[in-house]
Amino acid sequence: MSKALRAAVIGLGWAGGVHVKVLSSLDGVDLVAVADTDPERRVAFDGLRTAADVGELVRIGVDYCVVATPTTEHERISLELAAAGVHALIEKPLASTSAEATRLAEAFDRAGLVAAVGHTERRNAAVQELGARLRNGDYGSVYQVATRRNSPYPARIRDVGVVTDVAIHDVDLATWLTGRHITSVAAQVVHVTGGPHEDLATAVLRLGDDVIADIQVSRVSPSKERIVIVHTAMGCVTADALSRTITYHAHGEIDGDAAASGSLSDVPGRRTTYEVPYAEPFRVQHEAFRDALLGLPNDIVTLRQGVAAVEATEAILTAARTGTSVTFAHAVTSR
Repeated sequence: MSKALRAAVIGLGWAGGVHVKVLSSLDGVDLVAVADTDPERRVAFDGLRTAADVGELVRIGVDYCVVATPTTEHERISLELAAAGVHALIEKPLASTSAEATRLAEAFDRAGLVAAVGHTERRNAAVQELGARLRNGDYGSVYQVATRRNSPYPARIRDVGVVTDVAIHDVDLATWLTGRHITSVAAQVVHVTGGPHEDLATAVLRLGDDVIADIQVSRVSPSKERIVIVHTAMGCVTADALSRTITYHAHGEIDGDAAASGSLSDVPGRRTTYEVPYAEPFRVQHEAFRDALLGLPNDIVTLRQGVAAVEATEAILTAARTGTSVTFAHAVTSR
């Protein structure tokens, strides 16, 4: 590989720390600086050149920057990077609102820069395997996607609810796995902890004309769960993101009685389970972004896909607030 790309990270909280760790050992990349407005956080990275804001990073001179600040700062910081001609990998959600997210996508398009969103759940090894198998047609046509994403309360997330913080992963996965756009959304949310934001949510999405997605998220569960279930013409396949396993229940041969009853529940079929080799999601994400900057084949999550994910979460919250289904006048897709 030729001259190393000069990278920086702005925002040194949990996610920023992970980005720093990965970039410090990524082939073809030289992590030259980090930035945060908090001097105490900067001290923790005293082995690296530090800065207080994005302007200082730009003056240092970088090819690209990872934006891992609070979401409310994404638009301001990323627009400054675009104006300076700096490529950007922006943590999810892309922005606080779909209007802000759209402005970001347009700014990087106009500048002719490479930009991506950090939807790392796509990079989980089991989810990657599931996506590849679905696109290859291994399980037949998709009818339904169901996700369960539950976890204990995250002390580090105070500014948004479970929909914006957690469900955004699953709306992105549903559209990415199926290749279909969201046409309508219905949802319900519950406030449990007494704060201003929702802690539990359930949403039903219509994808295109023939697929549905059921999304269940919680941040007040006693343990973590990361499950994606896909019902297809050939059976049911489950990806467990925590155990990195794929389990496939194939439909058996349908005899005349089963066909007449319209039920597959009594039809025996084979069950197979296998573990997918581990690949660190943040590293896979950074390898893809590096390759995009080098003009190599890649599968980055584009800003337009990030806009779609933000639009979908806004629709979930609107549907829950109004008690009505939200219908999209245009295609909302993350693929």
